[in-house]
Amino acid sequence: MLFKKLLFTLLFIQLFFIGFSQTAFDETKLSKFKNEGLLHSDAIKMLNEFTDVYGQRLTGSREYLGAAKWTANKMNEIGLTNVHFENYCKDCRGWTVKSFNVEMTAPNYMHIMAYPLAMTKSTNGVVEGEIVSVESTSDLNVVKERYTGKLKGKIILWGTLPKARPLSDPLSKRFSEAELKSMEDKLSPSVKQTPLPEQLEEWKISDHKENAFLEFVEKEGALAVLKTQPMFAGSLNVSGTYNFLETDPKSLPFFAIMPEHFGRLFRMLQQKVTPKIKLDLQTDFYLEPENNVNIIGEITGSDPTLKSETVLIGGHFDSWHSGTGATDNGVSCITLMEALRILKQSGITPKRTIRIGLWGGEEQAFIGSVAYATEHYGKLKEKPNSESKKVQAYLNLDNGAGAIRGIYLQGNELTRPIFKEIFSPVASLGVNTITIENTLSTDHETFDHYNIPSFQFIQDHLSYETINHHTHLDLPEYVPENDMMKNAVILAWTIYSLAEKNTMVPRKSKD
Repeated sequence: MLFKKLLFTLLFIQLFFIGFSQTAFDETKLSKFKNEGLLHSDAIKMLNEFTDVYGQRLTGSREYLGAAKWTANKMNEIGLTNVHFENYCKDCRGWTVKSFNVEMTAPNYMHIMAYPLAMTKSTNGVVEGEIVSVESTSDLNVVKERYTGKLKGKIILWGTLPKARPLSDPLSKRFSEAELKSMEDKLSPSVKQTPLPEQLEEWKISDHKENAFLEFVEKEGALAVLKTQPMFAGSLNVSGTYNFLETDPKSLPFFAIMPEHFGRLFRMLQQKVTPKIKLDLQTDFYLEPENNVNIIGEITGSDPTLKSETVLIGGHFDSWHSGTGATDNGVSCITLMEALRILKQSGITPKRTIRIGLWGGEEQAFIGSVAYATEHYGKLKEKPNSESKKVQAYLNLDNGAGAIRGIYLQGNELTRPIFKEIFSPVASLGVNTITIENTLSTDHETFDHYNIPSFQFIQDHLSYETINHHTHLDLPEYVPENDMMKNAVILAWTIYSLAEKNTMVPRKSKD
């Protein structure tokens, strides 16, 4: 009996020291990640060069390809392997702004804060015309009945007076503890995901909803169209006209203008004063399929058995054209790369292969990530292939520049214990919220469709929706360096932890 007690004690002591040794080893790795990511960060330097020098990354454009080449070179510098491009579209055209100007010349002078919407044609030199107001309506027949024969030589102010957003409202906001607790307490997703094939078909209609109106007013002889969206304090939202395919129409000159300037023009018309507008727009269309690339790189796994499996990480590379896409989604691309740089500099090679994919055309219906998935995991409406089953998980980053606060499980409750364990050692960095909720409208939906465990991170909103999203103020000034550094460390730890797991992450459904 005494011998059994002694043997049990020795076994307990041995197991304790094995567990202690493993814990200490993991803490050492996390310390290496923190040391490299917080004290020797390269993130903000990379972001500034990426956005300031290479600028806008509109799908199909030469600027996009220039930024992609810089990124591939940076991946090689970091030490990634198998860095390459994969084409995602053969008929996505390019478009570049050469110059433009919009001015009010009567009843007095005002320079109008404006930006042309993507894929719009040039003017025939400098043109000038009176403003006519056309209210937005889903019934084009009503527009035709009211305005046929009345638009020749006119410049259209399209829409109604935008509602002012009070400056007393916060321009930048972080999640409160109560909000995070409410997210974590959800028992089931309140946001429904539309199946991906259906979603893509719906976008084919909704993304072209303006075309019939634009075609009508151009035939009527209108010179240009001005529209706006309610934003804070002069922010200029330029999203719209998703005519990115070579076969899509090229609309007449079409500008987004500052809400406050739209309001002045609109009110003058109400007061029976007709403003006159002078404008000029020069753009360039071209079809260069080589511009349409996803950027791929890897850290090859070290385990002879597990290295054929992958932890896939990604975010969209394309941006709109008025800002430099710093918060949408340049910061995410650079943070993902910084996380891999941290892993490489720490000298740690995980068991599984880690693959990064920076996707083009997310703003045009996920075309980059969908092209990658259909090439590697099978057609959209077919059963996912065997290669999809070797993906441990897909992690997506695309919610602005705010601090990571947790993760959306996308309805996959079986993964809660995994992320609870992963986040515990990095809770001091502010990441501890796990919610069953779905979040939508970015590339993780592509991989979720293939039954790959796919997740998007919860991030503080900051000024993403109020100032930056699709505006001319999408610039590095709105990227907090400390948030970016912490996010890179959290990502490095999460990626490493998933790559080291001895078992696969549970799928939502059995194949």
